[in-house]
Amino acid sequence: MWLRVLILLIGVFCFPMKSHAVNCSISAVSNVAFSSVNPLSTNDAQASMTFNYSCSKVVGDLLGGYTLCFNLGAPGGNTIATRKMTTTGGGSLNYQLYYKDSSGNSQVWGNQTAGGGTFPTVGINLLDLTTVSGSLTVYGTVPSGQNTVAPGNYTDTYTGATAYVTINGALLAPPGTCSTTNLQTFPFLVTASVNKQCNINAVNNINLGSVPSSQTNITGNNFFTMACTNSTPYTIGLSPSNGSTTGSGMMKSTAVPATNTDQVPYQLNSTAGVSGTAWGNIISTNTVAGTGTGLAVNQTVYAVAPSANYRPDTYADTVTINVNY
Repeated sequence: MWLRVLILLIGVFCFPMKSHAVNCSISAVSNVAFSSVNPLSTNDAQASMTFNYSCSKVVGDLLGGYTLCFNLGAPGGNTIATRKMTTTGGGSLNYQLYYKDSSGNSQVWGNQTAGGGTFPTVGINLLDLTTVSGSLTVYGTVPSGQNTVAPGNYTDTYTGATAYVTINGALLAPPGTCSTTNLQTFPFLVTASVNKQCNINAVNNINLGSVPSSQTNITGNNFFTMACTNSTPYTIGLSPSNGSTTGSGMMKSTAVPATNTDQVPYQLNSTAGVSGTAWGNIISTNTVAGTGTGLAVNQTVYAVAPSANYRPDTYADTVTINVNY
């Protein structure tokens, strides 16, 4: 009986258990900050953050190879496929985080849990007491096409529960799998500032046509297309080239401007008809106001020329569209 107990004890001491006697640290973690996001843009917004890791072996550890698995989850009850930042007003902004694989291709950064996708792994050899260090970069993208997102500050918070590293060890070479043993965490924020924005997308000229010199009250209209970020108040002013603030402009000769000094007066209006509402450039007086939805809208401009009793020629003027928001 005593002999059997002694043999059992010898067996226990002759086969050391796998242990992770490794000191690892993560440093230089910062936020993934999208400094300025324009939801009306057709381009994705980009941001990144690079952090460092460093590992060293503890004296007496018999394992030589380790695999570090860097995990990112999805805060706030979202999924990895549909990561979202939120704002205090309840709005949300879609984004995604990526890493570069060994071929340099972007992969969605996930975690080890079921359905968590892929994630970067780092194999390190610690056969001696030399420190091994390196870095990883978190790449962020806010995809375009989120036109109706309202301006504001958006945030998503990664805690130790959603940004963590696991470690798995083997006797000589780094193992090909991860473990569930948590080694370190690297909390950070994903932030974005969505700014107010208005864009003029397309402008069409107003053509009053060819008319006899005896004609009066010549009218015409056309539209321009614009968009402003959701919930953004705006005013639109029109300025003829003569600097008028009331929308009263003068068309000049385009064919023989050196010899024809005639100028044809016209009036810009925001409503149809000869006596339409004047459209000028004095805010709260003769401008057109609205509130953006993030979607494109057409704004119609009407023009009236009281008389065509001028030298035969082609006349034109340039009008500047002023959007204040």
